[in-house]
Amino acid sequence: MLLSRDSREAERRIFKALFRLPDEGRHVVNANAIDQTSNHPGAGIQRLSEELNREDSELRSHLLDAAIAGLRLARNPDSAALKHDVAQIWEVMGPVLAHHLEAEDSQLLPWLDRSRRVSAETVQKIRQSHDRLRALIGTISKTDPARLTAAQAREVGQALVTLTMTLDDAIDDEERRLLPALRKALFAITHHS
Repeated sequence: MLLSRDSREAERRIFKALFRLPDEGRHVVNANAIDQTSNHPGAGIQRLSEELNREDSELRSHLLDAAIAGLRLARNPDSAALKHDVAQIWEVMGPVLAHHLEAEDSQLLPWLDRSRRVSAETVQKIRQSHDRLRALIGTISKTDPARLTAAQAREVGQALVTLTMTLDDAIDDEERRLLPALRKALFAITHHS
């Protein structure tokens, strides 16, 4: 199931409201606007790439805690303390992941697609991975953790574990496919401008 751009925007607004993210907090670097005012055409994408790389590192630093919290909740779904643990880890990871997916989908992937440095198949695989992550995000964030029934808590715990594995694979794939292609594209732009 592919989400339309309008669906992603609605999801982002709902997610932002759910976690009450301030507008001055995380922001998507508008690579196109920066490209027009910088010294070279790829500067905006370069900055966006650096920001996304920092987010990858931040997300990866929470994966083990998230997986453990999800496993524990799935095994003991009646525990208020474990529901609280999942809520705390998700407060940290959720907004970063939502921003990351939005920035990649709205800025980085279209730019890479236009530059023709990444195959259409690779871009499609990344988008499918993002859709899987969004479905898991929906499962994790659909209900206030304190109000989860045991069945819902088990589902959230399992979704969090699956999300950590999917996210770890996605980050590895980005490092293996996306970043080298991005570096090549930026090198070509800066040395042919």
